[in-house]
Amino acid sequence: MQGVSAAIGERSEDIDILAPVLPYGGFFGLFRTTPVEQIVRDVVEEIDKALADRERRGDGGVYERLILVGYSCGAVIARKIAIVVHGETASAPFVEDLKWLERTWAGSIERIILLAGMSRGWAPEIARDWLQSAFWTLGSWYCAIVAMLRLPIPTLYAMRQGQPFIVQTRLEWLALMRSSRLVEKRAARARELRCRGGRFSTCEAVPPIFVVQLLGAIDDLVSPDDAVDIVVHKGDNASFVLIETPDTTHHGAINMRKPDKDQREMLEAALGSDLAPDAKSLADICREFALGDQARFLLLAKAAGDSHDCLGKIAVARAHMADTLPATPDDMVTDVVFVVHGIRDKGFWTHKIARAVKLEAEREQRVFRSFTGTYGYFAIFPFLAPWVRHWKTGWLMDHYVLMRALYPEAKFSYVGHSNGTYLLGHALLHYPAAKFHRVVFAGSVVRCDFPWNALLPDKSASMPGQVDKVLNYVATQDWVVAIFAKAFQAFPAMFDIGSAGYDGFDEYRRETRHPNLHEAKFVVGTHEAGIRETHWNDIARFIVKGEPPTSDAPREAPPEWKAVQPRLLRLASSGAPALLVVWALLGALFIWSLATIAWAAWLPVLYCAAVYLLITRF
Repeated sequence: MQGVSAAIGERSEDIDILAPVLPYGGFFGLFRTTPVEQIVRDVVEEIDKALADRERRGDGGVYERLILVGYSCGAVIARKIAIVVHGETASAPFVEDLKWLERTWAGSIERIILLAGMSRGWAPEIARDWLQSAFWTLGSWYCAIVAMLRLPIPTLYAMRQGQPFIVQTRLEWLALMRSSRLVEKRAARARELRCRGGRFSTCEAVPPIFVVQLLGAIDDLVSPDDAVDIVVHKGDNASFVLIETPDTTHHGAINMRKPDKDQREMLEAALGSDLAPDAKSLADICREFALGDQARFLLLAKAAGDSHDCLGKIAVARAHMADTLPATPDDMVTDVVFVVHGIRDKGFWTHKIARAVKLEAEREQRVFRSFTGTYGYFAIFPFLAPWVRHWKTGWLMDHYVLMRALYPEAKFSYVGHSNGTYLLGHALLHYPAAKFHRVVFAGSVVRCDFPWNALLPDKSASMPGQVDKVLNYVATQDWVVAIFAKAFQAFPAMFDIGSAGYDGFDEYRRETRHPNLHEAKFVVGTHEAGIRETHWNDIARFIVKGEPPTSDAPREAPPEWKAVQPRLLRLASSGAPALLVVWALLGALFIWSLATIAWAAWLPVLYCAAVYLLITRF
């Protein structure tokens, strides 16, 4: 990183550089387990110390401008630091470990420079190289097993796409950019430094944080989509530019060397805006004269010192970015509804419920958009693996961030079935910045003791909740939930799934239940009962108007509702945990007995084939 420091130093002679050593550096850093929140706190404290040392020098000096520079995953940490020192916003609460880090010097942060910044995180699916993909896949499984054993998780796992740290950072950044906190901090810092002279002498607040992403032309780990999907601003991206560094891979983004006078003139000429049509481009010069390191040095120096207008001349135009670039924000959209399918389901019905919601919204003169994306066919056995469910939650939250960026003024609602209910339930407990207006669950596999009261609004304390209103459909013969999900509910230390789609939520059965928690008891049918066509209009009405269905009785008189469910299924459901234990013992006994059979050499092969078919198709 010495070349990076030298390039930043080109900005001015009067500049100090703080380069903290992060614990995950180097090969063995892959196995370090320092919580990423602790790293953020430590770096904030180092900046505090550097600012205090500057003021103690006795010459009356103070740092007027701060630039945060981060490479790869460090770019996420740099952005996170800028967020937490500005303080928490009501629309995107921090996790507990990052509260109370607000600083007055937040108003001095002038820009953030991202060197191949992995703003969206890493994932095996985005690696183009098969070896990198295999490495990340093995790393994901290793971290998942470690987490299941309640052991410390490697730091870099927090940077996986969809993980709470990544998603929270993106949501918090969006909230900060749209809040008044940014302007207030800058104005306060300007007043604080008004007697210091320099650029703050007129008490003018500095402009919004300027974000510069330097992305390698042949970077195979970060796409242009990742670079801009969390910096979608109104107007012409006034606070963000993307600059492409020629002949640069992800790992080569920090390889820099100061150019000599002749090399600098050659590179500067290639960056000029008045090039002749037949003039060599910067990439051509870098390849012909092997000046890649020098070009990266020069571009970083410009990123640290040049104005937005100057950098805009060498930046990649939005129209020239990837075809999958998100659209510009639409402030006219009032609501967004997610409709997410569950296990053993390809989710074709989601489009139909979304259409019913939009038709209802048209009658209310509301502008709805929907998300009906799919995470693919999800068999029941992968569903039982906690880490696979968590990865699917990450998939959901990754799309949630994008929709938040596209529709900044919209309220978000959710319709989930089966595993779709688990995805939201898990997200609400681990992503405090995720907020939903109205929620409908059908065939729910969320635990019956889910803490809705902690998530719904508390009017007595004037506290908004993460969710405004909930409707849970409870079916009469949902044997998938009644037996399988309920069996695992008895083992909370290992599984966080349950039988709310068959038994309902505990908090609903209490006399002091929250007025915004509703249940439809009963809908007649099995696991798909709640998403049948007969209920589409009821679901649409609840999402749009907040009116729970009232035509199917009885619903409001527990425990009489139990009489509606078949006694045999209720009996099997009650004994589901014991059935699970017996099933596990029989399976273990069967596998052990194979060793005593002479021709058992082929049985493991047949068994594995049967298990494969069962896991992938059941």
